Amino acid sequence: MESQPQQAPQQRATVEPDPTIEQPRLAVAARAARAGAYEWDLATGDILWDDAVCRMVGTAPEAFDGRAEALFGALHPDDATRLAAATAEVIERGGTYRNRYEVVHADGSVRQLEERGEVLLGADGRPDRVTGLLLDRTDESADPGRPLAPTPVVRPRAPWFRSALPWRGGPDAAGPADSFMLTLTRALSKAASVAEVTRVMTDIARPALNAEHLLIEADAQDPQHPCSVVGGAATEAMRRAVRDDHPIFLEGAAVPVDDGGPAVVRSWAVLPLTGADDGRGACLFDFAGTRHFDDGQRTLFTAVAGILAHALARARLYDREHQWAAELQRAMLPRRVPAVPGHGTAVRYLPGTTGMAVGGDWYDVLDLPDGRVGLVVGDVQGHSVEASAVMGQLRIALRAYAAEGHSPGTVLARTGRLLADLDTDLFATCCYLSLDPATGEVEAARAGHPLPVRIQDGPGPDGGPATAVELDLPGGPPLGVDPQAHYPETATVLAQAETLLLYTDGLIECRGESIDTSLERLLATVTDWTRDAARDSARDGTGPADGPSGPDRLELLADHLVRPCQAQSPRADDVAVFLLQRRSQGW
Repeated sequence: MESQPQQAPQQRATVEPDPTIEQPRLAVAARAARAGAYEWDLATGDILWDDAVCRMVGTAPEAFDGRAEALFGALHPDDATRLAAATAEVIERGGTYRNRYEVVHADGSVRQLEERGEVLLGADGRPDRVTGLLLDRTDESADPGRPLAPTPVVRPRAPWFRSALPWRGGPDAAGPADSFMLTLTRALSKAASVAEVTRVMTDIARPALNAEHLLIEADAQDPQHPCSVVGGAATEAMRRAVRDDHPIFLEGAAVPVDDGGPAVVRSWAVLPLTGADDGRGACLFDFAGTRHFDDGQRTLFTAVAGILAHALARARLYDREHQWAAELQRAMLPRRVPAVPGHGTAVRYLPGTTGMAVGGDWYDVLDLPDGRVGLVVGDVQGHSVEASAVMGQLRIALRAYAAEGHSPGTVLARTGRLLADLDTDLFATCCYLSLDPATGEVEAARAGHPLPVRIQDGPGPDGGPATAVELDLPGGPPLGVDPQAHYPETATVLAQAETLLLYTDGLIECRGESIDTSLERLLATVTDWTRDAARDSARDGTGPADGPSGPDRLELLADHLVRPCQAQSPRADDVAVFLLQRRSQGW
């Protein structure tokens, strides 16, 4: 009955059918092994069973409606409690598992079943679906500690929800309930933000409790996302639970739907959530059809609401601090990027989402003497308020030294000495370029920062393909490490339609991956995108504004580069991206 932990998969597994295998033979083999296949979509709650599974559970294949209640309603009460707790545990950790349990058919006969499956993760790393095999073990004695009858035995059939997670009862009943609460509490303790708390409840609590839908509102006085099935009635119930500060249990109520269609029969557990921060939210578990909430289940749901309220209070505080930190960081970045004559620019900044998430990444565009333009991308070590404050000081100092007309190497050397003199242990990386917009001539210096990438739209002047290569730019140590450090300068020319990409390391760093592999992936991404953009423009006959060198395409490239970072949750580092493209003459 207990789940047997095994190594969790690192990515979602997929299996393609082999057309060379004769399906009838597979069916014969499965029938000989008394096995059937199943799949459970954790997002929608839909279940796919083959005919063999339906027969084992005691449901006619033509009558199976694809809902989990067909299994949970047939489980023997002695096993339902353990299976629910095991379900929460295996969904939390992912990977493969094994369970044994009994189901009671409508005629009272009992079958002993073994379930062997795997929790597959989606592209976002969240539990996506459960798939595996169900085997009939009725005539085997695989569990010597539990006698198995050689013939079906008649036992009373009881609805799963009535006895699955009893809060009160004998010693055997208390264990699974405690196990479920321990699993849920452990998962919620790791959730930092409101979004992560909601994810834990959706991924673990909802399927383990066999709820069809789950709705959580951190501020239930003004819900924004009513349940798609029960609509506005759910919003009103949650507001009432919060107003009265008392849970509401509806058993088989006819609930109107927003689209004006016929009412649906639902059962709800609506729970007020009052946290230590005086926040007032609500949680609604939604079940199809009629469910009976006895005293044990009502006590259980109240306990779930208690730990959820504390988790939400902590998460709301985290989200407020994160918002303040992000606003502080953004206030120190340029409000707008000045236009660079004859050139296009595109910038992106993404704050980190781990911890306080106040980073030291910054970018800047400077008006220099003699009509030149300075371009800056930098990154202060660490993620703290101090890192953000040091970033603001460095940005001001670098602007001042550049305005005096110093070369890039001198600007970095003076800024590095200033950082070394500050009362801080932090250091910073930086790349500083001085551009002559009229000629495309660039003078650059680098202080421990990732190399800029030169992007050539294909076909190039020599008819070659699109390329993305690192700029040959020798550099010195990070700023603040050595007050006497020297930063060599490199001169190059940006050709017509060429683009320079400057970025901070948050764009490419990936846990468990070497920096060389991450860099190769970035260069391949840029090359492929540029090649495809040029091909599409040639095929569509679009003009320069929409072509591979056009302003719209520069913004699209910036979006394409940061999209993988936007999908990361949590995001360990902040990200800054700066694209500069020299336009064709006459633009």
